Amino acid sequence: MIDESAVPYQARYRVSPTIWGLVLASLIAGTVALAVDGSDDLGLVVGAGCYAASATLLALYGHAALTGKIGLRVDRNGIQFGGRPPLYRAMTDFVAWSDISAVYLYRVRILLFTETYVGLQGHDGPAPLPQRIPANAVRMIWHVPADVVAASRSTNGFKVDPAALIAAVNLVAPSVPVVDLTAVAPMLAPTPRRSTFG
Repeated sequence: MIDESAVPYQARYRVSPTIWGLVLASLIAGTVALAVDGSDDLGLVVGAGCYAASATLLALYGHAALTGKIGLRVDRNGIQFGGRPPLYRAMTDFVAWSDISAVYLYRVRILLFTETYVGLQGHDGPAPLPQRIPANAVRMIWHVPADVVAASRSTNGFKVDPAALIAAVNLVAPSVPVVDLTAVAPMLAPTPRRSTFG
């Protein structure tokens, strides 16, 4: 018998390596702008903008980490995706198990970064989850069904343990399979292609 008050799996926000990479890249760009053209108004504006962007990014995700905001939660009712800072509450979404036929874990390489996603498949089309990935990007993620990509969330800002997530889904929703494609991280396809996985 499952303890109804238990939460089998949750991942909380942290300042991820991707966030640190973006902060560092922004600081470097700001420093270069000031060094190359710091005496010009444009150089000052670009440099200040880059510094402000890195500070804002670090503050937003740092606050989410310090306050223990949940990025992903799996319980007996369904799956909850935490919203992005600073719109955490407004962008938080929940999907009940009755609306989910499969859970996908997959990765995509975007330039220097690799992003991990959690996607949901509905019974007759996409799961009831607002689409946050642009339609043109959905078509470029070729190794996952398009309806799953449309109902996906990036795990940027929190870390997902695939084994723990699979165990949690098996515990609370044993009829829902978890398709783990995280062994590969293909680049986005410049020309949209059909999925080779179905």
